[in-house]
Amino acid sequence: MNSVVVLIGGGHAAGKRTTANWIKDDLAKMVAAPLEIEVVDMDDYCTKKCLSVGQEHGKNSAITVDSSRAVALLKPSRYDFAKLQKHIEDSIASLSKTKVIIVHGLYALYEKAIRELSQIKVFISGDADTRLIRWIRRDVLGETKTAELENIINAYLHGAKQEMNDYIFPTKEQADVIMPRGAEPNAIALIVDGLLPYLGPNEKMSEPTSSNVLRPSGHSFKNEKFDAQKRKYYDVA
Repeated sequence: MNSVVVLIGGGHAAGKRTTANWIKDDLAKMVAAPLEIEVVDMDDYCTKKCLSVGQEHGKNSAITVDSSRAVALLKPSRYDFAKLQKHIEDSIASLSKTKVIIVHGLYALYEKAIRELSQIKVFISGDADTRLIRWIRRDVLGETKTAELENIINAYLHGAKQEMNDYIFPTKEQADVIMPRGAEPNAIALIVDGLLPYLGPNEKMSEPTSSNVLRPSGHSFKNEKFDAQKRKYYDVA
């Protein structure tokens, strides 16, 4: 296999981008063979309906607003899934070497056609209050302030909360790995270990960039591919 597609979905401010970049860093350190790693942000495939309230690191947060507050137009249809699917397919088709494509976003696990292109599907969950606090810390209190507190609260109360219940949380059932408390070292290690067999039978584990991980050594993982566990998922406690 020349390509591996990893999908990382989950709630608002759950740690999807952090997890994607963490996986990328660990793989880059562990895999000796030439490896290309592409991280795809689903916000890049948000339609013109998306405005800039609660911006996510300078990109659209997919929050639609009117003149006074965020309103409940938060639906999967605001994403161009066909365009994202084509990008993944084109990336797979144009491979000249082994490549890992990591797609992260609210609806990474939503579209069946995109799920069928993937080898590993991850859902990042977390307590709603915890995610809201992370959202505020990131976009209101962070070094690069991208939103006002009032906008974040409105976005959460008048759209994001309902969106999570109606559309995002149900995609948890499609996941191979569930991370219930955001980006955590042991969960990252599990995902990276699951990726290694796809990248070559002789890949050896080295010390990852994450800390405090529990990882066995000296074992072959060729029989541990997530394909063998289809229709099952792991709750990383």
